Amino acid sequence: MKRLPHGLVVLLLLLLIPAAQADEDGGGGYAFQLDNDLFSTAHRDQDYSWGGAFTYASPHPGKLLQPLHSVRDKLDGWLVPDESESGRWAPEQQATQIGILAMTPRTLRSPDPLYNDRPFANLIFVTSSEVRVLDGGTRARFSSFTFGMLGLHAAEELHRRVHKAIGNELPEGWNHQISAGGEPTARYVEAQQWLLSTPDARDSSLPEMKLTVAGSAGFITEAGVALSARWGRIQSPWWSFDPELGDYTSAPVAPVERFSSRSPAEIFGFAGFRLKARAYNALLQGQFRHSDVRLQGDDVAHALAEAWVGLATTWGENRITYTLHYATSEITVEPGERSLIWAGIAFERSL
Repeated sequence: MKRLPHGLVVLLLLLLIPAAQADEDGGGGYAFQLDNDLFSTAHRDQDYSWGGAFTYASPHPGKLLQPLHSVRDKLDGWLVPDESESGRWAPEQQATQIGILAMTPRTLRSPDPLYNDRPFANLIFVTSSEVRVLDGGTRARFSSFTFGMLGLHAAEELHRRVHKAIGNELPEGWNHQISAGGEPTARYVEAQQWLLSTPDARDSSLPEMKLTVAGSAGFITEAGVALSARWGRIQSPWWSFDPELGDYTSAPVAPVERFSSRSPAEIFGFAGFRLKARAYNALLQGQFRHSDVRLQGDDVAHALAEAWVGLATTWGENRITYTLHYATSEITVEPGERSLIWAGIAFERSL
């Protein structure tokens, strides 16, 4: 019997953790996110090629995940000033996300290193996050801590098997991926959000708008500012829908309360843009372990822009969301200098 690659076994075990927590926690919600550049109808298979994430929200993380949440709590207390003077912050959600993302160059056919293009790269990760809302409800704080592994072979196996099943060309360059064989990595994110306007219940064409200022340190180190809006028939809290907090895959936020079954289904469009100043990206530049292909700091774009549009609908405890993303090039040299386009589909359910 053929054995599964160790990286794929790690991913499957991680996906079982939230399920083991559910009976213990007895509440919260969950979300499945699947990303692929093919969902955008752009007919590409490059850059952020594909990814997926499972997010589970609960007021109690349980023993398995408590160490990860404890690290985030300590970083919150150390890096963010005492909030008591500015009012009372009520914890609204604590969540865990397990996921994988994969990056590929323009061509998948070459078994040789492709210099000056995007390296093959993948990240398997688990993230602890928390959302807190200030008294008055017009300001929110988001923080997250991620631990992950770069360079495991799970992405190669998944990529090859999916392409073989659908009859596409098999990827040949994964031996040259960032940190091939595995390397641990981590990242901390802190974001502050302000509600700028709320829709009028009598006029669903008026948007709900918010401003987000965020920074992160770790395998992606950057600072950014985003303006986002949604409009339509909205029931969910403004802080619970956060496409502007995601990098590549979705933000680690999941529903924690039921939508009223007596009200009409929630349906809304949304859009936003973000400007970022980036200092470092391990998925392009590598870390301490040798990588056959990596980009130097001068070849990586340090000023970036991203935009997204989408549609979401909620009925009862369920929500489905489609999001289309566009981002300016993360690379400044040819042949890797090109914009990124990808899309994601998410299914969410509150418990």
